Amino acid sequence: MNHTESAALFRAHATARLTGDTIETARLAAHIGDEQRMSHLLFTLTLFTQFVVEELGCEPDPADLAALTKRLHDKHYRPERPFEALRAEAMIRAVTAESVLLTEIPHTEQAAYMWAVIDELADPKLSASELDELFDLVKEARDDLLGKALDSPELNPARHEQVPATSAEEGTDA
Repeated sequence: MNHTESAALFRAHATARLTGDTIETARLAAHIGDEQRMSHLLFTLTLFTQFVVEELGCEPDPADLAALTKRLHDKHYRPERPFEALRAEAMIRAVTAESVLLTEIPHTEQAAYMWAVIDELADPKLSASELDELFDLVKEARDDLLGKALDSPELNPARHEQVPATSAEEGTDA
């Protein structure tokens, strides 16, 4: 499956999830293969980030965050199926101001916590045009994030080596 097909699948899956179509959500999730897991996780992370920043801001109010964490606990925790609402809170804090917290949540659990938060923050009556706008913002944010990561000194040290400036670049008259 190429990038365009994967992106369409991820959007369709998220749309089904956001609109509460559980049968379509499950059907589409079954089509997300192992080779797409990382791309899907990045898509979900950027969607999650979009909702968190839009609804809670870049620096969530501690009282609002505590109230959300309690709602998540009350909604999802069952003794037979533990849900650690503090992990969902850590995911929120990881995308706002404390990125190190992302490493504290096992990667196999991250999507579930992100979706719990998204489901809590999303308007269940998002229109098709609102979903399109949301997914466009997610694509833009994902492309920006990946572009910065791929251009980072850690991943591309040769691009960041110091190259002597020419006199034209320095703005001198030579």
